[in-house]
Amino acid sequence: MGLTVIKEWKVEFTSFSEATVSCCLNILQVMSEGGPQPQSIIHFSISNQTVAVVNRLGQVMAKAVGTAIIQGTIQAVSEDTGKVIVFSKDQVELEVVQLRAVRIHAPATRLITATKMPVYVMGLTSTLTPFSFGNANPGLIFHWSMSKRDVLDLLPRHSEVSLQVVPENNFAMVVHTKAAGRTSIKVTVQCLNVSAGQFEGNMAELSDEVQILVFDKLLLFSPECPAEQILMSTNSQLKLYTNRDGAALVNSQILQCFPNSSVIEEHGQGLLRAGTVTGTAVLEVTSLELFGVNQTVITGVRVAPVSYLRISTSPQLYTISGTSLMAFPLGMALTLTVQFYDNIGEKFHAQNTQLYLALNRDDLLLIRPGNKNYTYIAQAVNRGVTLLGIWDEKHPGMADYIHMPVEHVIEPDLSKPIAVGDVICFSTPLVNQEGEPGLWQVSPTGILETDPLSGAAFVKNAGTATIFHDIPGIVKTYREVVVNGSSRLSLHLGPKSYLTNTPNSSAVWVFVATGRAGTSLRGPCSPSQVYAITNLLRPESHLLCQVEFSSTVLDIPASKVFHVRSHFSIEKGSEAGIVQQLMGSYQILLFTLFAVLAATAVIFLTYNAFLTRVQTVPIVYVPTSATPQTGKLGFFLKLV
Repeated sequence: MGLTVIKEWKVEFTSFSEATVSCCLNILQVMSEGGPQPQSIIHFSISNQTVAVVNRLGQVMAKAVGTAIIQGTIQAVSEDTGKVIVFSKDQVELEVVQLRAVRIHAPATRLITATKMPVYVMGLTSTLTPFSFGNANPGLIFHWSMSKRDVLDLLPRHSEVSLQVVPENNFAMVVHTKAAGRTSIKVTVQCLNVSAGQFEGNMAELSDEVQILVFDKLLLFSPECPAEQILMSTNSQLKLYTNRDGAALVNSQILQCFPNSSVIEEHGQGLLRAGTVTGTAVLEVTSLELFGVNQTVITGVRVAPVSYLRISTSPQLYTISGTSLMAFPLGMALTLTVQFYDNIGEKFHAQNTQLYLALNRDDLLLIRPGNKNYTYIAQAVNRGVTLLGIWDEKHPGMADYIHMPVEHVIEPDLSKPIAVGDVICFSTPLVNQEGEPGLWQVSPTGILETDPLSGAAFVKNAGTATIFHDIPGIVKTYREVVVNGSSRLSLHLGPKSYLTNTPNSSAVWVFVATGRAGTSLRGPCSPSQVYAITNLLRPESHLLCQVEFSSTVLDIPASKVFHVRSHFSIEKGSEAGIVQQLMGSYQILLFTLFAVLAATAVIFLTYNAFLTRVQTVPIVYVPTSATPQTGKLGFFLKLV
């Protein structure tokens, strides 16, 4: 990769998968380093757009097999001449290839029981990492299998947070050893569309298999005396703590080293330092109690090289009835912890490794270092799939890759327009450890009126708001709600379309729905949400209804003749079926009109800002002992 320096500035563009991607429509992020600072906008271009295209963010999408040059320039306009000045530029070579074969990357093939090891799919060369094909379009289907299930389990990544991973793009798994024995792990990679040319020779699938030997961990004969030891990597240090610190005089010392171990202990303070030489030492920790009793603990300290690393995610997500999530909730803050293991699967207590982290795209996750060593905080800020890789800078082969899908977990689907006057029953499967849901919040507060306990909401004004579901200490997720003005009113009569003054006669029901969707309710409502709608939100209280005669002949106010009341109802059973046939929704605004006197009127509907819109529905009046007459009864409807 060449570097061109213009004036005193320089910039270097790097590709963390060595600029090799698999065909086709795979996404790779081009990263940049250097000045000027603060960094100006980088202009990306590519020499061959038939091979790949690059957008303004530096995201490269592979299209066809071939090579191309990606160039990035930092430009500015001179204040003196008005001409464009190139401060710095650099380029990187991109190669788009077809997958010829796949192989399972297993850091170790001999493991002790009750340990974990990541495995993932690679290409034939070290440059074809999961970044090269992990989010191809059309996607690749990864089928994992074992020859013996009792020896080990193949767990999907993120299983510790209750995420259910789909086979598409599931290029990585975790091996969890269970019992001594030998088994094989096999992966079969299938392409959804053979004509896409993702595999060489237009093959439909590729596969690989690797054998794993699992053996029992050494234990003493008595289960009460396990052979514990402290495992440290070379050039690392570990501060020891005991439960008697501060309550007794605690002292530690190294008794022996086998052979040529470089473990030292500093001045009896419990600080262990490991040098560059591997080996074993014996550590003695003594506690002198104030009441004259001494306690002694002897444990082994082993210094060994790190063989592989593994990324684990937390915190654990809890769902209703154990429902599995397919993606991380949008807005969630994840903790990524890197754990280190030796060549048989023993986990290190202390290590000294310089890690490098990279994403295949940087617009979906925000990554920052955690408050502990080898931890990262990942904030899910956009929907989509991000591939994340972490490796040792000095040993690039010691790496782990995971994919991190992010999606909405708040229902219902809000793709259809939302209008003022709608009622939304928000829901999510997320709960806390005790199975209790979190609290619902909305920002800003003037657009939606929300019940914080149930998630039921009433739409009051047009605009954009964000609904949050917060489970303190675990997850806070959100969804954006865009509310349009009520641009359309739907008016329908109920099963009865006439009025009569017969005693105890039933009323005429006029059904009104707002918005273009033809429905006023979004999402199924739980019993607690029905209670909140009926007793707390009370949508009918936001509507003002009045009635007038269309004829001025009668010198009687319409309010003296007709009684109009607004009501909000959630129907169930057979009645709900009838209502749904009329309205096409689960829930309706209904207005009951009681006839007292024969009259002729017109139904005028004015809603919010649409006061000039008029709709009429004919109502037949049937008086007793008289011939039927056709009249029109009407009322004004206004949002208050």
